[in-house]
Amino acid sequence: MAGHGPQGATRRSTPDTHDDIERTGTRSAARRTRWMPSSRALVGGLLVLAAAAGVLSAHRAASAPPTTRIVVVTRDLEAGAAIRAEDLGTVAAELPDGVEVVWADSADQMVGRVTRTALQAMQPLRPGDVFEAARFEGGRRVEVSIDLPPAQALAGSIRPGDRVDVLATDPNAVGTTTVVSGAVVSDVDHGDDSIGGSGDVRVRLAVADHDTAEALVDASRRTDVTLALPAPSVEDAP
Repeated sequence: MAGHGPQGATRRSTPDTHDDIERTGTRSAARRTRWMPSSRALVGGLLVLAAAAGVLSAHRAASAPPTTRIVVVTRDLEAGAAIRAEDLGTVAAELPDGVEVVWADSADQMVGRVTRTALQAMQPLRPGDVFEAARFEGGRRVEVSIDLPPAQALAGSIRPGDRVDVLATDPNAVGTTTVVSGAVVSDVDHGDDSIGGSGDVRVRLAVADHDTAEALVDASRRTDVTLALPAPSVEDAP
């Protein structure tokens, strides 16, 4: 009989195995959901930590003192002044990219340079604020550039610092005259020798005054100018 036989007892005392496994599995899954974070939660937590670390790093970087040093002038300098070592100092500064300055390790290269414009004390020194060393010294107060064919510019053999005589030949007259004696070569640019280029040599000459500069420019426009290189003399020594 269903209620009293061994089979009936067995049926009453045997648990519903499938129902129990399903419930147990559901409870275990519920426990895992409550106590173990999902992969999405882990990733989110890592992102929050990374953001916090970035903010902390940016704050430290913003509050850290600058580590680079730039060159400044220590006193007011007039235009045309030759820079001395005592005219220069360095300060720590943090500058944005693209700002042109003279870095501290190049300070020695600025000694002897000539200022292009007036500079004020503690003003940062820029490469464009200075001419090359010794420029405009030794009575050379005015510079003029002239373009010449290579044969009339000593075939490119002259160099900055050379002293040359400027000769002018008037096509409408007879003879050649000396316009300037002892002009100092400041720069030589051999130009573009490619097809379509003029092939001229651009020579920058330094002379003593404006009257001499005017005579040189006039000769370069109205006559054929040729440079002559005299032998060095004792007076040419620096």
